[in-house]
Amino acid sequence: MPRHQQVTTCRRSGGPISRGCTCEHCNLSMCGVCGAYEGGLTTDCPGTNVDFDKQREVYETCLDYTDARGWHLGAPMDHRSPRFTSTRLPPTAPRTDPRAIIAPSINWAKVDQNRALQHELTLRAIAWTLADRQCDDLSAALVCIKDEANGVHTEPNILLSKLEEARTNFRLACRRVEECDDELRQAARELVDALEAPPQSF
Repeated sequence: MPRHQQVTTCRRSGGPISRGCTCEHCNLSMCGVCGAYEGGLTTDCPGTNVDFDKQREVYETCLDYTDARGWHLGAPMDHRSPRFTSTRLPPTAPRTDPRAIIAPSINWAKVDQNRALQHELTLRAIAWTLADRQCDDLSAALVCIKDEANGVHTEPNILLSKLEEARTNFRLACRRVEECDDELRQAARELVDALEAPPQSF
C-alpha cells in the first residue's frame, strides 16, 4: 500500500493550501487517499477511505495499520509516526451523499458521527411508547373496575381492594411514563446539541 499523501489543495478556495486559511486541509496533516487526519492517521496508509468511526477508534485505542501487518493493535496514538510520501496529491472530489439530495439542509456527516446518541434516542422512544401503552391498559382496567363497582356485583371488600390496587398500578404507570418522557426529552436535547456543535478536530 502507498504511504500517506498530504493534501495540498485548500478545501475552501480549491487552490493551494494557505496559512491564512482555517480549513482542515490548510491546518492539519491529512491524507488525500484514506481521508484520515492528525490523531486518526495510522502509521501507513491503508489505501482506501477510512470512515469517521474507524478514525476515532485509531485515535482512542492502539489500533494501527502498517504495510507489514495490516490492521492490528500496536503502539498508542502518541507513539505513532504516520509516514507520508514526498509526492503530494490533491484530495479526491467529495462524493454526493444521496441523503443530501432529499434533505439538503441537514449535515448528514454530523448525523453519522452521532449514531450512538441516535441509538440512545431510539431506545428512549421505545421505552416511552411501551410505558404509555401500559398506562393506557391500566387506565382501561381501572375504568372496568369502577363500572363493576357501580353495578355492585362483587363483594364490597374484594372490590375495594381491587379498586385500590388498580389505582396504585395506574399511578405507578403514569409516573413511569413521566420518567420515560423526561429521559426521551433529555436524549433528544443531547442529540440536537451534538448536531449543532461546531466540528471537532483530533
